[in-house]
Amino acid sequence: MKIAEVSGAPSFGRRPSVSEMPVYTRSLNAGLKLLDKKVDLILHNSSAPAIRSENTGIGSLFSRTTVTKLFPFLKRHAFSNIQQEPNSLRKPHDNSPYAPEANSRNIFMIPLEKLASDEYNNILSKETFNKIVMNNPSEDRVDYDYVRKNYDIALREAFENAKDSDEFLKFKEANEAQYEQDAIYRILSKKNGNTGWRAWNKTERTLYSDNTPENVRRIAGLKEKYRDEYDLYLFEQMILERENKISNELSAQSGIRIIGDSPVASSDVEEWVNQKLFLKGKAIGCPPDYFSPDGQRWGFSYYDPEKLFNKDGSLGEAGKIMKKKYENYFASFPGGIRIDHVIGLVDPFIYTKASKTMTEHNSGRIYSVPGKYQKHTDEEYASILSKIVIPAAQKYGLDKSALICEDLGDRNIPTERVMKYLDLSGLAVTQFNGYRGSEVPAKNTIMLGSHDNPSYLQYTDKFFKEKGKEFETKTAHLALDTSPKDASLKDKTKYMEAIRRDKKSFIAASFAELFTSPARRIQIFFTDFFGIPKTYNTPGTEKGNWELRLGENFEEEYYRAASEGWAPNFPKAIAAALRQRGLDKSNESLMKDLDNSARIIDEKI
Repeated sequence: MKIAEVSGAPSFGRRPSVSEMPVYTRSLNAGLKLLDKKVDLILHNSSAPAIRSENTGIGSLFSRTTVTKLFPFLKRHAFSNIQQEPNSLRKPHDNSPYAPEANSRNIFMIPLEKLASDEYNNILSKETFNKIVMNNPSEDRVDYDYVRKNYDIALREAFENAKDSDEFLKFKEANEAQYEQDAIYRILSKKNGNTGWRAWNKTERTLYSDNTPENVRRIAGLKEKYRDEYDLYLFEQMILERENKISNELSAQSGIRIIGDSPVASSDVEEWVNQKLFLKGKAIGCPPDYFSPDGQRWGFSYYDPEKLFNKDGSLGEAGKIMKKKYENYFASFPGGIRIDHVIGLVDPFIYTKASKTMTEHNSGRIYSVPGKYQKHTDEEYASILSKIVIPAAQKYGLDKSALICEDLGDRNIPTERVMKYLDLSGLAVTQFNGYRGSEVPAKNTIMLGSHDNPSYLQYTDKFFKEKGKEFETKTAHLALDTSPKDASLKDKTKYMEAIRRDKKSFIAASFAELFTSPARRIQIFFTDFFGIPKTYNTPGTEKGNWELRLGENFEEEYYRAASEGWAPNFPKAIAAALRQRGLDKSNESLMKDLDNSARIIDEKI
């Protein structure tokens, strides 16, 4: 029987009562402190829950449901952070947050329920808001066509009611220069049928890249001709800046900080405006490998290395643009950022766009192959991180520990050397073959899976069905690494047999491994924490990706899944880690509390 079928069976898990919850939370935090660990939930904005009366079809970490329900729930379960997706503006017909149109913020993060309240002087009518909520076609998936259409309707109405306000006029005066290019791009994109800038006429393609008096006049003319569209764009960013500030203030109060995500891709606007700073006819991607025999052609342009740094080592024009972009990330996210595909900042794989296949003659690692841009020392390879990214973090009071470097995939020697040279945190995904929790360095982040993996329930189902050569090794390691320190060989063998026989025991051991590992940071993707047997994103495909959401009753769903054994029992996992380290004997009171809390989570009612 598949896990998906079992997890859908009707049952109810018991949550800790009002009197039990303080002990529950206190014991989790005390255990994590002894283990020197913190736990993050990976949850994209679009996947955030909403109560039925405020569900507009897409989630937001700025929403009232997040603040009033999700944050307190996560705090009770000892989470420290939420890691979200890149918050950049998405393309009109691309749901992926990792291929941005502009570095402006994602308008779908705007909580419409707030615009239809006294908090924003009801600039969105309750009639319009309620209509959007009532007609929402799905409570647990995002219908992007519906969301795009109705966000456009709602935000235009709100704008019409606020465009003459002192707040907006002051914002426009202070911030227009920051958003002008992004707003003009969106106007021209719509004018051209929502196509990318490369399909536009020459005048529009070179509007900013050729700084001529004629283009200056054209830009002014576009602002005048499309004044409402232009101001609407600025208005949306005003709302998002305000909500970002509120969110950070609430995060500081709640203790649940938001971690951002920086895509390796440059935005369309960035490439359009700075065409002369990018390598001609080249793009960044991934080389052919076992999983992608033809390689991955991402299509994102890459800055000319000679424009990133001057000959004296100072920042060039492109380097200054990149640094400003990272400064904006750290200004928005005091919890730090995840760097997507950090290899792209160390030794990116560059291919020729016009070529149909990747060969050694038209593609390769730009800095490690002999040629014009070849680097030799760790310091040279680390230059983008050490001279751009880390100083940007330091400007906002953050250090290297605020960087989570996604170093998965085709890691090469220069990247491994730079990670050690700068002492940066990489990732270890335990559902990948060869990853063993006990071997993960303390500075790294450990996780069962990310947004690009099947949920752990799906992985487990397949793992038990196939029982390949990795099955014996992985289950043996799990038993060895999560057993109590003083367990006998007989007990360890019995435990291992249970892990190999029973999926629930395997899942429990897999979560325990996160806590027994030396890694100090644990990240759990939301499908894995809430026991959802569905895939969020399948790389290389388009249909159905980035749509999955938490339902309104996410708390009940967690307790149900945990009692069934399909979601983590944190007290049990932390207690297992303390016993594995031999810390149970000197913390008997804590162990009693953890064991009692674990029994509560296991109970069904």
